[in-house]
Amino acid sequence: MRKKRCLVLLLCMLMVMSSITGCGNNAETTAAVTTTAETTAAETTTAETTAAETKAKEYPIMSEDTENKVLYASTEEGTAEDFNWYRWDFAIDPEMDTVGDVGDGVGTLYFRLYVPEDAKTMKYPLIAVLGGLGSANCIINNFYANKGLDFASETAQMENPAYVLNFNVPFEACVNYEAELEYVYQFGEVIKAISDEYGNVDMNRIYATGMSQGAGWSYELASVQPDLLAAILINAGTSVHTTWGDQCDMQAIADSDVNIYILHGYEDLYIPVNEAYRAFNTLKTLGKTNMLMDITSDGHVLMDATSAEEMTDYMTWIFAQEKKIACAESPELNEFFEDKEYDYSDYLWAGVQVLPAIDGWANADNYATWIEPQENTTWNQVKDSSVAYVQGEGGTGETILGKIRIGDETQTSYDDATKDEPIVAISAGDVAAITVQGYTGAYGDDETSFSKEWSVDWAVLEGSVTDIELTCEASDKPILRPDTVTLANGGGPNVNNSLYNENTLDGKQVYIKISTAQDFDGDTLKVAIRFTRDLGNGEFASYWHVVEFAVEK
Repeated sequence: MRKKRCLVLLLCMLMVMSSITGCGNNAETTAAVTTTAETTAAETTTAETTAAETKAKEYPIMSEDTENKVLYASTEEGTAEDFNWYRWDFAIDPEMDTVGDVGDGVGTLYFRLYVPEDAKTMKYPLIAVLGGLGSANCIINNFYANKGLDFASETAQMENPAYVLNFNVPFEACVNYEAELEYVYQFGEVIKAISDEYGNVDMNRIYATGMSQGAGWSYELASVQPDLLAAILINAGTSVHTTWGDQCDMQAIADSDVNIYILHGYEDLYIPVNEAYRAFNTLKTLGKTNMLMDITSDGHVLMDATSAEEMTDYMTWIFAQEKKIACAESPELNEFFEDKEYDYSDYLWAGVQVLPAIDGWANADNYATWIEPQENTTWNQVKDSSVAYVQGEGGTGETILGKIRIGDETQTSYDDATKDEPIVAISAGDVAAITVQGYTGAYGDDETSFSKEWSVDWAVLEGSVTDIELTCEASDKPILRPDTVTLANGGGPNVNNSLYNENTLDGKQVYIKISTAQDFDGDTLKVAIRFTRDLGNGEFASYWHVVEFAVEK
């Protein structure tokens, strides 16, 4: 294994150590406390001291990520062992801060860095492989970050020696779109710090790439640090945040020098291919010329876009890019369909999966450039054919919990479901209380904040329902979720996020509460749900789900 050079600045470590040794270690605070007044005064003094010390620190602070290193370093092998472990603390608006001590104004992210063999006579490019929300700062176990190993492999480093950077961001960091952009902005600040420390980073050859979530972050990094990057390689990504519906600053990207290569599969069930066309066409309209797009037959993410065994065409492309040198004179689109007559008519994207077969739903003519309207004719068909509410007693039985993730239409699930039995059986008269996920923490878990952003509509497809309501209380008594249930967005548990709170009465969760009739007709409950959010300029984010239970009488 090559000898690794440590990036942590001695000054930063001294700052951290001085703050640790200077906290509350004196006779007054360790002496016996005899009165309540003295105890309160001591606690107040300690709190004020801690706040003052925190304020006095100069951010950002870079330090070794010893916590994750101790926990996970022994599980890594091969090239992963050559990546150093780091933590990055920075100042953030306390209103956005939900990481660590919530509201203390200190944001935290983690990163791993591969340093190429030292050669003072040349400069090296740097490639940031983005993605890794909430995962431990461990490359080998991270679906997104392990692609960084391809760029650090012996094959890649022999042909294109480079710094390789992987980021991990706590779940709590992305509590709203503005907070997420603050963290993504820090990716660029980390890159600049690396350049300052080593002195041989080629700032004309800074690249970002990623799959799915990491591809979205690549768009966002280009939007918040438009002067930093030479190129981004987008592998199955979207410029529209699929949880909140915000679109990053596309004008900033269009006005920048960054070269763009978009890769997307037309059978992508998670980020539909129209998101690739949306970004490509938007940037083209805004005047972007130096970009390429390949639409292939793959599904979600092109796993062979990069490789540790050989330099793929896409890897070769990104390392050939330099700032202020355009990769194309005009936007280039290549559609590699196995069937030359392919027209998206058989495209099985998530909306087709969750909705009943409705004539004309998979629109062959315009799906590639589909933009969701507020009034969707297909949804009107669903509403027109929906089952009317029934009269009589309903919602008098048990409350059965499930969850919907707004941004992932196939991720509707139920607390008592198993892999073998994904459809849960309930009894006539029971209540289905479905947690609405996909917006988290400080962004607004309460019904009022949620309703400012989202419109929700529903239609009963099968079964006898007496009432459906949007509420922040699932039941009149607390219900404990099974230990096997994970509510945090993308994984968990997210302990600073009220979506993880097991108390269904805390008022900080949003539910779609479906009351079934005691006199239930049939043996299936099926309810279609549509979430929409206005993006402006006539565009809407829209997500579709179907809640389904077997009903026993």
